[in-house]
Amino acid sequence: MLLDKFASLLSRDNRYKSLISFLFFFFLLSAVTTASALNQSNLRIEKSKPSELNDMVIRSIGAFSFDRDKQAHIDLVHTESLLLGNKLALDFGGGYVISGPISLFVGVGVSLEYSFDIDDFNDKYYAEAGATYDVTNEISVTARQLHYFHQPLDLEEVIMIGILFRH
Repeated sequence: MLLDKFASLLSRDNRYKSLISFLFFFFLLSAVTTASALNQSNLRIEKSKPSELNDMVIRSIGAFSFDRDKQAHIDLVHTESLLLGNKLALDFGGGYVISGPISLFVGVGVSLEYSFDIDDFNDKYYAEAGATYDVTNEISVTARQLHYFHQPLDLEEVIMIGILFRH
């Protein structure tokens, strides 16, 4: 994959690792802040529900947008795990929505991540299904289930629960 070539380039020359890592994280941060500045975007903050099969703790912050019957999102994701290490990822995707007081959505996404412990880049994709419940006009509660593919280990689905702030 393209990210494998990029990681092999980093491993050949140690002089540029810190510079390229800085540029990668700057790109992640600028992409999330640009997406959250769109007119129809909403700020979403999520955390994963604990699982019996692994020790991952996933936290994300990003933009989430409903537009008629479509949804799109871009998130900055931080993963902590004793087995897999600490990772930072740019996560984006989209799908379809059935709108209402409880909006249901299904979609797909891609996650591009960097592992701090292994010093390696990885990409993965996922299918998701979720719902948002409007508490007020400005605040909603979100829940979604993600099933990841193209993982180094076969991990189960991840359940994310969060808050959606509308402006």
